[in-house]
Amino acid sequence: MDPLAPAPSQEDLEQPPVPDLAPSDLTGEQAGATIRSRAEVETVPGDKLEGTLHEIETTTLNSDGQIIKQTVKGTLTVNNPSAEDRIYDIDVMLDNIDATDIGGEHVSVDELEPTKNHKMSYKVNGKQMMTLRERLDTNPSRSQERSLSVAMNEDPGEISLELEVENMSGVELQDVVVTRPIPDVMHFAMTGGAEFDNGIVTWNVGRLNAGEKQVISMEGTIEVSTTKAIKAGQASATYRADSTLSNMMFRELDAFCRGFTYMRVREDERPDNWKCQAIFENRSSFAVDLVKLQVRMKGSDELLFDIHDVDEDVHPYGKWESEERVVMAQSEPDFTYELSYSVLPRAIQSTEGSMKLEEKKLQVLEADITKTYSTSGLRSYRAQKIQSVMTLENKGSSVINLMRITDDIPGVFDAPTQEQLTIKLDGKAIDDEQFKAELVEGVTIEKEHKSPDGMGHTMTLTVGTRGPLGLKPGKKIEITYPLNAPDPSPNNTRVDAPARIEFSAERFGPICTREPSETPSIKVIHNRRNFSAGKQAIPLGGKGRYEVLILFENNGDTALSDLYINDVLPAQFEIKDWSMKGAEGKRDDVKMTSEEGEGGLHIVWHVPMVDKGERLEVSFDIKGSGEVDAEALNRFHGVHFGDEIETDELPEVEVAEEEDSEETDEAVVEESTEGEAATEEPAVEEAAEPEADDAEESNEKESKMNWREDVLLRVMEAAGISDRDAFIEFAADYDSDDNGYLKKGELEDAAKAWNAREEADSADDDSEESDSDDGSEEVNEKLCEICGVLNPIDAKECSACKFAFI
Repeated sequence: MDPLAPAPSQEDLEQPPVPDLAPSDLTGEQAGATIRSRAEVETVPGDKLEGTLHEIETTTLNSDGQIIKQTVKGTLTVNNPSAEDRIYDIDVMLDNIDATDIGGEHVSVDELEPTKNHKMSYKVNGKQMMTLRERLDTNPSRSQERSLSVAMNEDPGEISLELEVENMSGVELQDVVVTRPIPDVMHFAMTGGAEFDNGIVTWNVGRLNAGEKQVISMEGTIEVSTTKAIKAGQASATYRADSTLSNMMFRELDAFCRGFTYMRVREDERPDNWKCQAIFENRSSFAVDLVKLQVRMKGSDELLFDIHDVDEDVHPYGKWESEERVVMAQSEPDFTYELSYSVLPRAIQSTEGSMKLEEKKLQVLEADITKTYSTSGLRSYRAQKIQSVMTLENKGSSVINLMRITDDIPGVFDAPTQEQLTIKLDGKAIDDEQFKAELVEGVTIEKEHKSPDGMGHTMTLTVGTRGPLGLKPGKKIEITYPLNAPDPSPNNTRVDAPARIEFSAERFGPICTREPSETPSIKVIHNRRNFSAGKQAIPLGGKGRYEVLILFENNGDTALSDLYINDVLPAQFEIKDWSMKGAEGKRDDVKMTSEEGEGGLHIVWHVPMVDKGERLEVSFDIKGSGEVDAEALNRFHGVHFGDEIETDELPEVEVAEEEDSEETDEAVVEESTEGEAATEEPAVEEAAEPEADDAEESNEKESKMNWREDVLLRVMEAAGISDRDAFIEFAADYDSDDNGYLKKGELEDAAKAWNAREEADSADDDSEESDSDDGSEEVNEKLCEICGVLNPIDAKECSACKFAFI
């Protein structure tokens, strides 16, 4: 007898003995008790068999709510809450285990002592109960695509934030809460039940029915003060559900406890009639659910009792009695029975989840822009080419994928073509299909400092037409093109060429607008070279001794570089000493070279620089023997010099030369004196006296022409032409491009025509005239002592250099 069993009543003692039906006989049976609701189970007194399926979700999502990383850990727990009684032969039957790695639908536990439990861990894959989405847009005014770039501007930019939660399960979700920190640079107006406290937005959603969505939208501004990427904040959400995320659930949960079943048999008043009654006694602290009871008399298949799922639960230490049945037997009946019962189960299925979105970074648009011209000055009335260079360096954290450039081309220049554009990304030229240039007449940006030479043009350049440009932070893009100034006038005292660049990271993203840190400005310098030069040989004491003076004075607007003063001594003379004086006295930086050549000793003095207004005097003594040729001694052999010394007002430019490559830069070009028309002065075998204001020009057409004096002399020498002035007047008709400048080719064409005309006019008389002229020239002409040109015997001044004959 169980020592813990209560003492039997007097009525029980009077009953016949019952067969030994110990609980151990039921080991291995599955009672199959129905899983009831938690609320119903809680109304029944007594301890219950506690079975728990609890799953915890931790998920990282992208902004679209797609899973990036998910971990779901589950725990199956079977608990004995009793402080007194053990339970045994525990069976757990599960449904919907496909999403878990629990291993099988049946979990068996032999026994659990009081207050003990059994736990089993598992994992869940491929299931999602709730999702969180975020839509952040830094350019909400453009609805085509959302943007995540921001531009550094003085004024705050627009920004919008939209949060969405969706129940993707078939059960109700509870305690749904969304939180999101807001960076200091962002400012939102709270709507839709959201609260803002201590830098965090909290949205208490509460309950979310199966399949339901809820959205909250906020508008605000963003202020950018740094080029570093801005962390936008990380939204997160939590929820709870009375169901598992894996959808796994209990199908059955049963266990045995201390319980007894027996038959009470009493003989009726009528002999051989026996009253039989089934009794179940619960000897534990648990509530018991009677599931099935079937009783037969031994040797008979007929069921005396067939009871299924008794409505009443057997309370702790209580008992259940069936109705009485009468059985006819001559002796006391013997029974067999089948009993299924279980500790009343309390099944709990739950999930708690937390998720966070992958944090976004707002990339900042910023760049340094430079636009430069290869010069800041142009020479007046000369066709010149310069180079325009525009550079954009990405100083932000965002990649730049699209650029729109508005570039003013001043009216002093011709418009460039797209073919002349060169665009290099990080030193590598991009394809022509990746950019497009459009030109319209008139400048767009500049309003004040415009060129009077023309309306100019506006070039609109789009870079990134075929696809994203991909200009990464720290990299540069360079845009270069040539500009041609065909005929800049002196009225261009200041001409500005501004530009504006708009760039973005996304096609519909915010636009950052920048202008060059310095606007290139150009002006036209109206400088003219003006000089005086001459030579005089003065007899000294003693036969054959002379002092020679050579004068060169720079009366032009700028300094001159690389001046070469040329002289030739007759063969019978030699130079003794020489010196050169300048504005500061003796010049020590002058070098003299000499070599034997045609006509005598060729001497060259090289002066590195002659300042504006500086006067140079070369003096030296010569001594010779034999017959003295006054013409040879006084003949000036000219000077050669390079270009002007450039100043800040007139940087070096690429001059659009039209001469052949054979022609050098050492040229005597247009010389003029203040207040009179420009005149051309010879550089070789000629002295210049531009100070003679009242000198008449020999020919109006000649005075309008420019040429290289050294080239002219070479052409004349090669063609055998000696009459310089007449030839220049004749050659003026061969200015084929009508630009007022006689190139070498044009001079050669004129020389051929000159000789052809001479041959046609005097083909028969050339020989006779040459014989008679030899004697008459000595009488009818005289030689200029300065330039060596023959003049009529009665001439008062030289027709070439205007030297006055005494």
